[in-house]
Amino acid sequence: MSKRKLKILTIAEKVNVIHMVEHSGKKNYEVANAFGIPSSTLSTILKNKTKILTNFKLQPSRKKIKLSEFPNLDSSLFKWYVQCKDSNLPVSGPILKEKANIFAKSLGYTNFKNSTGWLDKWKKRNNITLRKPCSGNLSNSSVSKDQHCIKWKNDILTIINEYSPNDIFNADEMGIFYRCLPDSTQQLSYGEDDCRDGKRSKERVTVLLCTNMSGTEKIKPLLIGKPTKPRCFRGIKSLPIDYESNPKAWMTAFLWNKWLKQFDEKLFMENRKIILFIDNCTAHVIVPNLKAITIKFFPTDSTSKLQPLDHGIIQNFKVFYRKEVIRKITSHIELQCTISIDLLQAVRITDKSWRQVTSEIIANSFKKAGFQHPGTLVQTIPSYQEPYQEKNHPEWSYIKQKYNLMPEFTFNSYVKIDDNLTVCSNLNDSEIISAEVAGLTKCTHDNDRDDYSTSRKVAYKEATRALEILRDFIETTEGMDNIHFEALGTIEDAMDKIKHTEKL
Repeated sequence: MSKRKLKILTIAEKVNVIHMVEHSGKKNYEVANAFGIPSSTLSTILKNKTKILTNFKLQPSRKKIKLSEFPNLDSSLFKWYVQCKDSNLPVSGPILKEKANIFAKSLGYTNFKNSTGWLDKWKKRNNITLRKPCSGNLSNSSVSKDQHCIKWKNDILTIINEYSPNDIFNADEMGIFYRCLPDSTQQLSYGEDDCRDGKRSKERVTVLLCTNMSGTEKIKPLLIGKPTKPRCFRGIKSLPIDYESNPKAWMTAFLWNKWLKQFDEKLFMENRKIILFIDNCTAHVIVPNLKAITIKFFPTDSTSKLQPLDHGIIQNFKVFYRKEVIRKITSHIELQCTISIDLLQAVRITDKSWRQVTSEIIANSFKKAGFQHPGTLVQTIPSYQEPYQEKNHPEWSYIKQKYNLMPEFTFNSYVKIDDNLTVCSNLNDSEIISAEVAGLTKCTHDNDRDDYSTSRKVAYKEATRALEILRDFIETTEGMDNIHFEALGTIEDAMDKIKHTEKL
C-alpha cells in the first residue's frame, strides 16, 4: 500500500476551504475530498479559522503560518512600512534594520539580534519585496501594476463566487469641506491646505460610506467631525446618520474598531455572513473575533484601480452633496437669509446625498472595478453620471454671477475641491508602539464646539400643524405621486406612536 502524499495548502487555499464550508452547503467530508485533504486536516483548519483569516492579509502565498519570535516588533515594523508605502517614501533594507532596532529598544527586546537573515525572514513572512526605484522605466512599472491588478481580480473571483452580490461589501472614507461655499477665493485656499491643523481643520469632516455590490443595501454613513458635542446638536435626539468625533476629524483605529463591531453585531443578529473589502489605511486595523464579517484587503499599491467606491460611487455622492449646497444657497437668497452650514446641516445633506446614489451606479462601479458575479446582469452605463450639467441648470449660472467666480472655476471644480483630503492619520513611532503594547484605546476628545445656534424643541401641536401644511402643499401641487403620500403617512404614523407613548 503506497503512502499517502502530504498536501500542504497555502493560506489562500485554506481561506477558500473555510468559505466553502460556511457558504456552499456541502458537508465537511465533501469539502475535504474537493481539496484532497483528510478530515483531520479540515478540522484543524476550521479550528484555526481566526488565525488563518488574520494572516491572509499579510501572507496569502505562504504555505504555513510561522509566528515571529518578536510578534510586536514584527507588526510595528510592518505598520511603519505600510505608512511609508502609502506616502511614497523610499524604504531600503538598511532603513528597515535601523527602524527595527528602534522598535526593539522601545519594546524592551534586549535579546533581539538584527541581522540580514532576520530581515529576509521578516520580508518573507509579510510578503514584501524591496525594489529599487527606476525612473527610466515607468512604463514597465505601470505594466507590472496592471498585471498585479489582473492577477488579484482573478484570485478574488474564487472567493466572491461563494457569496451573493447582496453580501459583498466595500467601505471607504472621504474628506469633505462641509462649509465650503463656491467662491473662487476659498477654492484656492482650500485646495492648497491639507487641513491637518489650523483653521481649515475645523471646516472639514470625514465620511465613511459602505454599500453592497448589488446596491440594495447602503449602510448608514458615519460622519466624523472635530467637536465632541457640537452646539447645533443640542436638543437633537435622533440623527439620520451616525456621528463620531476626534481632535482631527479623521478615521482612527478606535472609531474603525467601534463601527466594524457594530456592523458585525447587526449582521450576526440577522444571521448573515458577508465579505467586506477595504483598503490598507492605517486606521483599518484587524479586528479579531468577528462573527459575521470576513475582511479582505486590497493590495496596497492598487487600491484606486480595484476599489468600487473609487469608480464613481464617492464622486456621485459628492456631486449630490454640492448640488444640495447650491440649492440651499439659492433658497436662502430668495428668502433674504444668510447662508451658513453647520454640522447638523452637514449631517442632513450627507444623508440626503447618500440616498440619491442609485443602485445602478453602485452595481456598475463594482463591475468597473472587476467585481463580476456569475449570473448577474448589469446595465452598461457610465459609473460616473454627471447629475448636474452646468449648461442645463440656471442655478449654477446664478451662483457664478453672485459670487463673481472665475470662468475656469466650474461646478466640477467645486465638486473636486476636497478630493485629496487626508482621512486617516499616520502613526508616529510612539503611537505604533502604544497600539502594540496596549491594543486599541479610546481616543481623547477635545471640547471644541460648533459655532452655530442650537435647535429649539418643537411641540407636538406645532409638528402636527406643520404636517397639515405640508399635506396641503402636496395635495395642491401638480405632479406629486404615491411616494410623497407614503412619506406623509410614515411621518404621521410615527407622530401618532410618539403621542401614544407620551400618554403612557
